[in-house]
Amino acid sequence: MKQQESEKGEGWYKRLVESTHAIPWEADPATWRFTHMGQRIVDLLGYPLEDWYTDNFWIDHLHPQDKTWAPLFCKDAIQRNQDHEFEYRMMSADGRIVWIRDVVTVVTDAGGKPKLQGFLFDISPRKHVESAMQALAVSAPRAGTDDFFFDCVKNLASVYGARFAFIGLLKENENEVRTLAVWAGDGFADNFDYDLEGTPCKDVLNRNKELVPSGAATIYPNDALLVEMGVDSYFGAPLITSHDETLGLVAVMDVKPMELSEWTAPILGMFATRIAVELEKRSANLALRQLNQSLERRVAERTAELEALNKELESFSYSVSHDLRAPLRTIDGFSRALMEDYGDQLDATARDYLHRVRGGSQRMGQLIDDMLGLSRVTRRKLNRAPVNLSELAQDAIAQLREGEPERQVRLDIETDLYANGDPDLLRIALVNLFHNAWKYTARQPAPHIQFRKHANGVEATFVVTDNGVGFDMQYADNIFTAFQRLHTDSEFQGSGIGLATVARVIQRHGGRVWAQSEPEHGASFYFTLP
Repeated sequence: MKQQESEKGEGWYKRLVESTHAIPWEADPATWRFTHMGQRIVDLLGYPLEDWYTDNFWIDHLHPQDKTWAPLFCKDAIQRNQDHEFEYRMMSADGRIVWIRDVVTVVTDAGGKPKLQGFLFDISPRKHVESAMQALAVSAPRAGTDDFFFDCVKNLASVYGARFAFIGLLKENENEVRTLAVWAGDGFADNFDYDLEGTPCKDVLNRNKELVPSGAATIYPNDALLVEMGVDSYFGAPLITSHDETLGLVAVMDVKPMELSEWTAPILGMFATRIAVELEKRSANLALRQLNQSLERRVAERTAELEALNKELESFSYSVSHDLRAPLRTIDGFSRALMEDYGDQLDATARDYLHRVRGGSQRMGQLIDDMLGLSRVTRRKLNRAPVNLSELAQDAIAQLREGEPERQVRLDIETDLYANGDPDLLRIALVNLFHNAWKYTARQPAPHIQFRKHANGVEATFVVTDNGVGFDMQYADNIFTAFQRLHTDSEFQGSGIGLATVARVIQRHGGRVWAQSEPEHGASFYFTLP
């Protein structure tokens, strides 16, 4: 009774084990002969079950690259009496490569002789995915070439064991596809165009993954190319961008049936996604190159326009310098001669008129000089270098003192204020700023001018401050514009060019200039030098 129950329990356990994906086995390591092998091994590898009970059958049917190391690995573990797991490949009866994971337990019989027991697992699907991932990883894009796409079709054909693989791009008419890379048999083939009507590719481009493991030519009899190539199986997936745009498709085909597994669609989808990303990136790079070329062309055109304008400006400067100065010199010269030779014959009114004529011509001459100075500031090339602004400020003040030595002006100039810029242009800017402060403090009983660095924590900012007449801030936008003056000549003489020149110099250095003021409470002029 107990024996019957034991045999019944063993039969139940055997059926339970063999109902799983695990294939139980038992073997004698001395002869590599199996003493037990699960029935599912026949479905997996195709050999009759009785063949497994012959000597060395396992070793004889290992993959050639695994025949040496796998038995040695197992023998070494047996000698250490150590349970072990390992993965290897076996050749099936129909020539397929099947990946096996073997979980081995080393046991000792009553006589102390070792024997092996374990379970075999078919891990081919997992290895299939790993192979696909590795193939996709090694298919690295190389700039300026289509090698990435060629690698993809070659690796796809290898992963699926297929004869053909290709990447096709949808043409503008959306009725045809142009191949980008084609693998055919043992090498790459020339690209070609083909009509989509009646083909599985048309279904793929309609956002359907077309998985036809066999009978493709029968299902699509109107696809002449498919029939001509003798295609029996077809797997295809669309190439869709991140903006949900369909670019084309990727497909693998074979003249024999292909296995349809749980990994067929995901692997093809991974390749399709990666190919679509690369195509989208190439399209973006092409658009960027075209934009850069357009920008370069526009810059070249703008540069040519600026050069032409500079030439016109130089011509105008020459005309102002020579053509206008001549009549001004004539007016001033004859007015002076008239005053010197006939002044005693003129009444006071006539002499006043002559003084006004001479004053006007001289102011016009000064205005021409200022305009030419502004023009030179605009046109001259920047020569950047470290500049001690404090020294430039001291030089500017020295010039002003020489012109009006009788004036007593309190000056506070911060020492060692350094910046990077064109020394000559920055000298011009500071001369104009200090001349402006010097002029508008003339009516103050205790004039005071300062030059210091203004800390704003963002960029290097400098400020020239005075306690002069100041101005209304509603006119602040005008003071840096040429010929825009806030005071008449009778109040303060000037041409309206000085602050415009300051603004032009600072702007050419990439900086900013602005002012803060209040009538009768002085003014502060700020500028930055990046």
